[in-house]
Amino acid sequence: MWPLAKADEPVDVPWVYDDPHLSGNFLPVLREADVQDLRVVAGRIPSDLRGVYLRNGPNPEFRPISYAYPLDGDGMIHAVYIEDGKARYRNRFVKTASLAVERRAGRAVFGSFTRPSPVDPGMFLPGEAPSQIKNGAFVNIIWHGSRLIALNEATTSYEMSAELDTVGQWTAGGSEPLRLGAHNRRHPRTGDLFAIEYSWRTPTVKIHRINASGTLVDTKSVDLPMPTMIHDFVLTENYVVLIAGPAVFDIQAARAGRSMLQWRPDLGLRIALLPLAGGAPIWIEGEPFFVFHFANGFERGQQIIVDYVQHDKFALANGPKPTFKRMTIDPGGRSFKVASFSDELTEFPRFNHLREALATRYVYMPTLTSSLKELSPPSAVFNTVLKLDTETDRYARHDLGNQIVGEAAFVPKPGGGTTEDDGYLVAFTYDPVERRSNLLLLDARRIEEPPVAVIEMPQRVPQGLHGNWVARG
Repeated sequence: MWPLAKADEPVDVPWVYDDPHLSGNFLPVLREADVQDLRVVAGRIPSDLRGVYLRNGPNPEFRPISYAYPLDGDGMIHAVYIEDGKARYRNRFVKTASLAVERRAGRAVFGSFTRPSPVDPGMFLPGEAPSQIKNGAFVNIIWHGSRLIALNEATTSYEMSAELDTVGQWTAGGSEPLRLGAHNRRHPRTGDLFAIEYSWRTPTVKIHRINASGTLVDTKSVDLPMPTMIHDFVLTENYVVLIAGPAVFDIQAARAGRSMLQWRPDLGLRIALLPLAGGAPIWIEGEPFFVFHFANGFERGQQIIVDYVQHDKFALANGPKPTFKRMTIDPGGRSFKVASFSDELTEFPRFNHLREALATRYVYMPTLTSSLKELSPPSAVFNTVLKLDTETDRYARHDLGNQIVGEAAFVPKPGGGTTEDDGYLVAFTYDPVERRSNLLLLDARRIEEPPVAVIEMPQRVPQGLHGNWVARG
C-alpha cells in the first residue's frame, strides 16, 4: 500500500500525458488508503445517517497508449462510510482482467475505446478471454441484489465486497458474466433492475431484466440501423425508452486511423418505446441529438415525460454546450416535443432515486460559474450545484466559488422522508489551490444554505464519474 502523503506532497502517477482530462484533478492517484475518523471541517454529520457513499471514475494506472475521456481508464472506487456521526475513507482499484494483463506487462497494453490497438493474444493467460478493448469497470458503482457492482460501458461488470475487494465478474446468477451498460433503472413496483447491452460489432441492443434478488430472468432485443452507442436510457412504469442519437461505430473509420465512434446526423434520431408487457416496439424518428445522461422518466396520462441533458451532437471534447431539457412523447401520435429550462451548461443530472419511473419534480445537477478562477477548464468541470423545480422552472443553487464539484447523488433521509426532496446531496469537491478534496453534504430541500457537513478527505480524490449512496439499516 502506498503511504499517505500530506496535502502538499505529490500524490499522483509517475507519468505525464498531454490531455486536459489527465491533468489537474483529472490526474489519477495510485495510493489505496484506509483512514478512520475523518475530520469534519464544517457543520456536523447527522447522527442518524448510516451508509456509504461510493463513487467510481477513470483512473488509469499506466500511461495510456491513447485516451478518450470519459470512455477509458481503470476503475477506482472512493468510499466514505458514515455511522454514528463519524466517517471513514477507503479507496481501491477495481481489479479487472484487463488491469491484470497490464500489471503483468508493467505498462499499458490496450488502446482507447475510440481508437483500439492490436493486443497480442499471447499476453492473455489460459482461461482469459482475449480482447482488443479494455474493460476498466470505471463508470458507475451500484447496489443491487445485496451486491456492489462496478460497471463499465456495455461490457462485463465486476462484483465488489463491502470493503471494496474485487470479487470477480458478475454473472447475475448465470454461468457466464453478464454484459451491462453503465446506467441501469429499477422498477418501482417489482424492484427489477433493467439494463441495456449494446455492441460495437452489431446493431442489436439487448434489454436485460434482473430481479430484486440479482438473478437474470429475461432478455429482449431490438435492432437499430447501425451499431450505436447508447450510454443511458429511461424506464417508466410500462416502458423501456431508448433514445438513440446517431453516434455509431464505424470499423472502416478506425482502420483509416479515425475514431471508431462517428457522428452520423444523416441517420437521424430514433426512439424506441418497448412495452414491458410485451409486444412490438413503438418507433419514433426525429432530428438528431445525443444524450449521455437522463434524469428521470415517467408517465403522465397518455404521455411519457423524459428529463435529460441534450448534446446537439456527439463529441467527447469541445462539443456544443450541453443543456437540460424535457421531452414529452406521445406514443399514440408517434411524436415528441422538446422544451428547455435554461441555457446553463450542465451534465450528470440526478434525482431522488426512490422515485425512479414515478413522477418527480426536482432534479439536481452541476453547472459552471465565473466564480471558478480556472481559465478555460476542460469539459466536465463544474463549481455549482443546481436544484431545478420542473414545475416552476426555478433554480436554487449552491455556488462553491473556486472549488470544483462533480455529480451530486441523492441521499434519502433515514426512513424515506416525507417529501420528494427530503434528504441530502453528497458529492466530492476539490480545491485547486490547496489541492485538497472534501466530501460535501447539502440539505436537498435548501441547497443554497451552508452545508450540512464538509468532511476532509485524507488524499486528493480525482474527478470521477458516477456514484451512489447505499443506506445501511
